[in-house]
Amino acid sequence: ALTASDPGFDKVSLTPKHAGGIVEMSRNMLMQSSPDVESLVRDDFSKLLAEVVDQVAIVGGGTNEPSGILATSGIGSVAIASNGGALTWNAVNDLMAELETDNADEGTLAFITNAKVRNAARKTLKVSGDASAGFIWSEPTMLAGYTAAVTNLVPSNLTKGEGTSLSALIYGNFNDLLIGYWSELDLLVNPYESTAYAKGNVSVRAMMTLDLAVRHTSSFAAIKDLVTA
Repeated sequence: ALTASDPGFDKVSLTPKHAGGIVEMSRNMLMQSSPDVESLVRDDFSKLLAEVVDQVAIVGGGTNEPSGILATSGIGSVAIASNGGALTWNAVNDLMAELETDNADEGTLAFITNAKVRNAARKTLKVSGDASAGFIWSEPTMLAGYTAAVTNLVPSNLTKGEGTSLSALIYGNFNDLLIGYWSELDLLVNPYESTAYAKGNVSVRAMMTLDLAVRHTSSFAAIKDLVTA
């Protein structure tokens, strides 16, 4: 006879959090520019707020902002040394093993780090003194066979022991980074805002409302003590 097993369910709660920006468009610009200026403002706002989302997804501390991957308690961790140290090929494999040992190595698996880590890894051999083994980071957008994204939103100012200016390397299943939007991007033009109106200018505001959370802590792991120089 089969042994009965009931599925277990939990809940991930998301709470609306807001980000936005305001720009004042001068009368000179409005009088002398083509209609493309509106597209330019929209594009700038979308890039600005996309960067905000990326930043809180990676680092967000949870105080009036979402808790990002690095601020989520319980994700996997690989330590280099008491005061930090250089990235090694063994450390890269240990980071992947954090997910593998929890049977969480599935989905959209990828690395994310900053340009300093990539630059150091491109110069570091997998096996010290053995050029035939290749470098840790040998392909532009791949690391250890997986997609590797680079953004300087990944911190390079972390501390550990006496180590400072340390960087992070994250590996995980990014399908399990949940992002919920109440409002993805909305623009409101206000030609009557008092300060702008007095000068013949127009005020434009962009707002976004969202929250994010890590669905399973076992889906992510990080090294947070990398020396890159």
